[in-house]
Amino acid sequence: MSTWISKAGLVASVCLALGACVPGAPLLSGGTATRAIAVSGGAVVVTGPQGYCIDRSAVRDRPDAAFVLFGTCAALSGSASAGQPARPALLTAAVLPNAPEAPALAASFPVLAAFFRSAPGRAALSRSGKGEAVEVLDVTSKDDVLFLHVKDSSAATGPAVDADYWRAVLALRGRMVTLSALGLKDRPLSSSEKRRVLEALVAQMRAANAGPGPAG
Repeated sequence: MSTWISKAGLVASVCLALGACVPGAPLLSGGTATRAIAVSGGAVVVTGPQGYCIDRSAVRDRPDAAFVLFGTCAALSGSASAGQPARPALLTAAVLPNAPEAPALAASFPVLAAFFRSAPGRAALSRSGKGEAVEVLDVTSKDDVLFLHVKDSSAATGPAVDADYWRAVLALRGRMVTLSALGLKDRPLSSSEKRRVLEALVAQMRAANAGPGPAG
């Protein structure tokens, strides 16, 4: 446990820095969309709630990290019949190797919470890398998942997003996974709506990755 805790800040920083790139990513219309994709050598299946699809053009899948961006199925496919949520959010997933089992990760949540409230932790959460631009509004845990409610006043490049958003940290199949739910400024969502769609994303990810991962 002590070995994991000593690395918690570094792992969280790298993982969340990947997610911080989201506002600069393209939000496509008429692009390529799929409901699920396997990343990290097939170890983790990334999939979202009903109405959300993966923008395949924005997927980054490397041995050290994977990043996936979700948009609405209708927008990404260019077809309204593909479906979309009534009040859409922008969702992301980042996957890194070498996470502890879920109970061990949950035991380190107090350490992670303290880290994210610190200046280095807030800098890791910031789109600009500046901790002073970030306020951690709430940190809670539920069922071996750490939830963070964050306000980031950094300027966003790409789709205009709300300053406040929700992020989840959990372990799946030996990988560290961070998920986020952001609201678009032209279609704003309440904090509770973002939290609900994030919890739906967590549930979908857990269901898709139940049981042991592939051998090797």
